[in-house]
Amino acid sequence: MADFINSTATMTQDYPTYAITARMFELAERNLALGQFAQDYALESYMGKTMRIVRARRFSLPTTPLIEGVPPDGVPLQFDNVDIRLDQWGIVSLMTDVSRLTLTHPVLELSMARSALAIAELMEREIAKTLLTSGTNVIYGNAAATSRAGILNTGTPKTDRLQTSTILNATVMLRGLGAPPYDGDLYGAAIQPQQEGDLLSSDTTFQNASNFARVRKLENAEIGIWQGVQFVRTNFAPIFAGVAAPDASAVTLTKAQATVSNTGGSLAAGNYQVVVVARDANTDYERRVSQNSANLTVTGSTGSITVTTPTAVSYTYDVYVTQVGGTVPYLAASRLAANTAVTITTVPTTSAPIALTAPTTGTEVFVGWVFGTDAFARVRLDGMSMVSYVTPDGPSYSDPLAQGRKQGTKLMFKCAIQDQNFLVRLETVSGYPSYLPTT
Repeated sequence: MADFINSTATMTQDYPTYAITARMFELAERNLALGQFAQDYALESYMGKTMRIVRARRFSLPTTPLIEGVPPDGVPLQFDNVDIRLDQWGIVSLMTDVSRLTLTHPVLELSMARSALAIAELMEREIAKTLLTSGTNVIYGNAAATSRAGILNTGTPKTDRLQTSTILNATVMLRGLGAPPYDGDLYGAAIQPQQEGDLLSSDTTFQNASNFARVRKLENAEIGIWQGVQFVRTNFAPIFAGVAAPDASAVTLTKAQATVSNTGGSLAAGNYQVVVVARDANTDYERRVSQNSANLTVTGSTGSITVTTPTAVSYTYDVYVTQVGGTVPYLAASRLAANTAVTITTVPTTSAPIALTAPTTGTEVFVGWVFGTDAFARVRLDGMSMVSYVTPDGPSYSDPLAQGRKQGTKLMFKCAIQDQNFLVRLETVSGYPSYLPTT
């Protein structure tokens, strides 16, 4: 892939055709909260790319009393291991000599700041993706639902919003499982502003308890400590919106088109289903998840399925297809542009990634977590824990006229769950919108 060149031609917004202020307006703030709950480890240099985290198991308790004079049998000391293999990530910006001398703002310094910010946000995203694999302990709404698809988007206030009973269920679950508290006797939680707003605005138990003793928290729209949990806010976490299933009608901003041909491929005769997932083009978070399509029937042995992605350009799209006669969709094509047709000629293997479970169409689900200590680990390579570089100024063999400089930031890290029993995932609807891109 060719370098994108930051030049006067590509950064026309900063070129002094107009009078430009010295102060730049701020980026939207992203609250990065998940990393503080990680148990941090440093992998020493020259020790490979995999760290093994070890825990000794409990001994099973004796089941019978001792017999006088008879020594008991020895019991084995056993260990649980979590092996974490690190990934390397990086981002690079190329700036021309002309841009650095003619643009109003210092592009090199800005590039360094933005690349470091991008890596920090990438770490938060990768942590969230890892935590989404915590499938053992999940509370869906008010705990009546048993899956994301069962979360109800009804009621005033909405029944399956975050509320005191949701938090108490999480606290009781963690205490019952023996999860060690994160801070003193408290667990830690990261929730989204919409979930926070539901508790503040429509949970009468919380409001009544806070009216006198915790007035400052209400004035600042903060939860603070509640039901044995210390809360922090994140606005950079998973949000899943359910959208309509692909069908044969024309694409829309949210709906894909799926059609069948009995030629052009090698799909066997039978029924197939398609799911399309939209990823935020800026963050790569999976956001919109379609329902499974109705059965797409192939009648011969040379069938194919053509899927055209929705037209919203703020997203890229993953296409999933089931095995013949199945309902579990496997990844067939990834990160397609908007309004792009792809023809599926062979069935994905069962080793391919599986599509997320969709909320019901029109329902937005917000994800948060409650943590005990040691719930998950974050391992960084000693010596490559977010480092930035700038190529030297001046001519080189590859750039003899010194027409550009590159700046970049890299990191080598990985996140992994240490104990599923030490965290609970909260998935709820909200009375507040997601503010996800619509087009």
